[in-house]
Amino acid sequence: MAPTWKGDKIDLPAPSPSRAGPSLTSPIRDDGRSPRLRSSPILLHPLPPSSNLEQIGLAQSELELDKQIRDHEREKALREALQDQEWEIQRLKAKEEVGSMSTRRANAAKSTENRVTRGFERPPQAYELYSAMDRHDIDFIMRVRDHAFSLLLQKSAGEFPIVYASRLGDGHRDIVILLVGAMSRYVNNLEGADFDKKETRNILKALRSNLKLAIDQALLPASSTPSLLSSYLQVLIMSEGDSFLFRTITDLSLLLRDPSSTPVKAAEETVRSFCTKELRGVQGGVSGVEEYIANASLDLIIMSVWSLVAAQLDVERLPTYTFARDLRTWSLLKESRDKNESKLVKLNARTRSLLGKIYELGGDTRKSIQGRLKDVRDSIDRGF
Repeated sequence: MAPTWKGDKIDLPAPSPSRAGPSLTSPIRDDGRSPRLRSSPILLHPLPPSSNLEQIGLAQSELELDKQIRDHEREKALREALQDQEWEIQRLKAKEEVGSMSTRRANAAKSTENRVTRGFERPPQAYELYSAMDRHDIDFIMRVRDHAFSLLLQKSAGEFPIVYASRLGDGHRDIVILLVGAMSRYVNNLEGADFDKKETRNILKALRSNLKLAIDQALLPASSTPSLLSSYLQVLIMSEGDSFLFRTITDLSLLLRDPSSTPVKAAEETVRSFCTKELRGVQGGVSGVEEYIANASLDLIIMSVWSLVAAQLDVERLPTYTFARDLRTWSLLKESRDKNESKLVKLNARTRSLLGKIYELGGDTRKSIQGRLKDVRDSIDRGF
């Protein structure tokens, strides 16, 4: 529509809805909301090249890895410090005792006197023991342990209790642990003179038969107790008493004097002789068992080397109660060496060299126990 004049003013026609543009004072939407603006983001600064991003990511990864390594080293140092402190406390207590397994066993017996279970009005029968294992009656089995121990070793219906419990499956694994613990406690409570008694020898013979059969049972594919193999082996060796350790240390000391001998190999063979034929035949060995064998073999060499030192310096030999207990035997070696450091010049050249090698290699915590034994074997058995 064309504009018209009214006097001195011009009258503009109103725009039609189809041609009207957006109002500057009011929205065009009927629902009263503001119109939606189109999204058109822009970057104020351009992104860096992908190669730079990769370098930054790599640098951050290395920093994080370094941080984790430092944290791990601090935690490891703290654990070792706490462990050293605990061992120091144990060594101070041990100094007040005679250094033998027999004394330690007597003290262990005294600590359990007040925890003896209720006795039986009549001797328990084998069928009652097997029924208690089926029912998971821990209390009855502990009463048998305390008052009729030999029943735990007797064969009934062609089977020993520990083998029968092993076949019951995972749900009865704690029963197996209780039985092997009872055997270990019996051996620990024996005095040196007890090993010469006929009754004790008969019980120990039955105990060893039980443990060897339990070892073979644990090797079966469906067994629930393979992790107990090293415990079985430990109790087997403990059942030989201090006399076995003293004889072995004497024999190894003689070998250590001969530069052409292989004393470390002999120590390993001595420990492995307690394994059953089936256990020795396992391809590659069993992890827990191999660690125990390495620990026991290394401790025998440590005790034998210090036996040579003790004979030449007229000092005490290492006690036997730390045998096959991680680094404890080496820790006692370090303590005895430091205590007698001023006397070491009196040692002959070979003994001084042996002591230096076992001290340096036997306590290298950066390596596993098997790695430490290998280093000692390579150093001593190959001559120097």
